Amino acid sequence: MNKNLIIKLILPIAVLASGCAIEPQKVVPEPYILGQASFHKVCANCHGADAMGTNKAPGLIHSKYSEVNFSNKKVAKTIMNGSSSGAMPAQKNKVTQEDIKQIIKYLRYAQKDITPENS
Repeated sequence: MNKNLIIKLILPIAVLASGCAIEPQKVVPEPYILGQASFHKVCANCHGADAMGTNKAPGLIHSKYSEVNFSNKKVAKTIMNGSSSGAMPAQKNKVTQEDIKQIIKYLRYAQKDITPENS
């Protein structure tokens, strides 16, 4: 098999594999690292690195999703069952209750500086 053919076959696979994992851009304190890792494993492909949003799903660092407007219970329910509109699929087969707890803890930390002016 010639070298060019091998490159043509392997390169697309390598590019796809490297593009699947979205890495966090922000460093968080130790108590939030597990939640950040769980978020990036389960949520970041749609909600973006550090929950900043993509063309697939909204950013979650917004007052609309703060604890005042979107309770921890509602976040957990949405992660498990998906959104009522059907835009977000259920993740219940991808997460444990501990993952959800850590994701919420991380999101609340990431949202800590939200004000009406910057959301």
